Amino acid sequence: MTTRKTIAWESWNAKIEDPQTGTNEVVEQEQTYSEIEHLQASDLIPHEMLVPQTRVLHTPLGVYPEDSLLKPSDRWDCWIGHTNFDITNGVASKLDSEIDGVEALKILGRYSFFIGVARLFDITQVRKDIENLFCSYTEQEVLNDKEMRVTVDLVKEQLESKKYWSLFVSPEGEVEYVVSDKMDKHYLDGLNNLLEMKSLIGGIILRGNDG
Repeated sequence: MTTRKTIAWESWNAKIEDPQTGTNEVVEQEQTYSEIEHLQASDLIPHEMLVPQTRVLHTPLGVYPEDSLLKPSDRWDCWIGHTNFDITNGVASKLDSEIDGVEALKILGRYSFFIGVARLFDITQVRKDIENLFCSYTEQEVLNDKEMRVTVDLVKEQLESKKYWSLFVSPEGEVEYVVSDKMDKHYLDGLNNLLEMKSLIGGIILRGNDG
């Protein structure tokens, strides 16, 4: 049985760390102002030589000064995708080249990636395009379980006596079908239902030679 492919989305935006509380993990400061004040008080360093250290943001694409106009969260709508399937070189290549709107990409690990979506693109549509591309299944993936393949072959043998048949197999092993001797409303409505199920939960649809 195949585990249903899933992508969970997490919005990412750079935040400035409060040096007093230590909240917001994406920012670090080399030297706090309290430390500088301490040095001033002890006269270890002349006042004119004291320059506050620039605070920096640690982002998936590297380190940026706090006031930089090139920070990822200022340039793009930034998201992290968490998957339950391997992010292979092929997946990364398709993310980079086949999804409209993705302007920045960073693979964070085996099951996570960062994207920056250009501002004039709808993030909802971009995420949907990514899910449609990567959460679909091949026949080999769905039928990789020997018992599932045997079950599907048995159902197909029964359906093939009819001219028109379509068989839906979900990633979890659920089997639904529609069959008819003619291309009538009953068959077309049933086929549409199977297509809707495939769209919602993934899986594959097997069809007879006549459709």
